[in-house]
Amino acid sequence: FADVFDEIFGAMGGGRRGGGGSSRGADLRYNMAISLEEAFEGKKAEITIPGSVSCESCDGTGAEAGSQPVNCPTCNGHGKVRAQQGFFTIERTCPSCHGKGKIVKNPCKACHGVGRVEKEKTLQVTIPAGVEDGTRIRLAGEGEAGTNGAPAGDLYIFLDIAHHRFFQREGANLYCRIPIPMG
Repeated sequence: FADVFDEIFGAMGGGRRGGGGSSRGADLRYNMAISLEEAFEGKKAEITIPGSVSCESCDGTGAEAGSQPVNCPTCNGHGKVRAQQGFFTIERTCPSCHGKGKIVKNPCKACHGVGRVEKEKTLQVTIPAGVEDGTRIRLAGEGEAGTNGAPAGDLYIFLDIAHHRFFQREGANLYCRIPIPMG
């Protein structure tokens, strides 16, 4: 019965979610204020962002160097366990590996088996000339580190062009209001 329900409800999006294992890191957002002149000319900027990065000691696996995560003996690497109750089979997340399907027998000392460490990153950002207010710049792979060696998310930089003392921008046009004394 469980397989029939999985086929019916899983296809509709309300059934099973993917197994544990590795998952891609979260995307990050960074808001950057720039001047009208910088928007016109473009610029190179250096930004520092906090976040988690993949542990260099274990390459993000969470296992001590020379060892690898092993299949969970409770769920045989599936991340789910099944229990028969009468006519029904109930499937739930494995309590031993928390749905990952693997366990770390020898955890990495640097990240304590997590596979990620908290660290600030300094990045170089190139802002092209002619950007508009609200422009989004994507830096692929510069977001949060993934779990169990999965790829990192992306960093999105949103540009906010500060108001200028004299000029006002509307699309590709610049306007300047100058008071003219009458007398």
